[in-house]
Amino acid sequence: MNTTIKENICSVVQSLKHLENCGLYDVEKYTRSLAHQTGQLEYFYCHLANHSPVSHTFYHVPRKPHVHQLAYFNIGRGFPKELMDGHWCYILKDMGYKMIVVPCTSIKKDSAPLNPAFEKEITMWGYHTKMSCRMQLSDLRAVDLQRLDTRKPFFDVLTDQEDINTFISSHLFDTEDRS
Repeated sequence: MNTTIKENICSVVQSLKHLENCGLYDVEKYTRSLAHQTGQLEYFYCHLANHSPVSHTFYHVPRKPHVHQLAYFNIGRGFPKELMDGHWCYILKDMGYKMIVVPCTSIKKDSAPLNPAFEKEITMWGYHTKMSCRMQLSDLRAVDLQRLDTRKPFFDVLTDQEDINTFISSHLFDTEDRS
């Protein structure tokens, strides 16, 4: 059965109203994120790829972060318990137009204790001060450069790069069940 755009939008609105009535999810923030992603898709397809094949179209940034730095990416929306929207991310690998990143979270007084199975505290130099955050290995992903927020600065990581690489490889490639 083929549905029209209008029918799909009506279905989405109905689901959003139901979610809002549940009171457990920030529907307004989600709709802002959805509008942002839709705008990014419009920019890519209607402006960047307008006169060339999509497979030959790439998003170019005026400046690009390096491996072993933190940069701010809009990592999008997923399912509950996945990090979402904008996050500082550790650059693990530069793959040209994509990067493998490990999203990071801030450390607050009421933050849960560090989970050594998938979290590593790192320090960086940013905003003229030494700061700490937690790498969230469970949210590692590849992201397109179009997700990079070029309005934000890049931070140099002070934690030893080899120490971070050892943590990541030992936790990604071990055979121990961490569930």
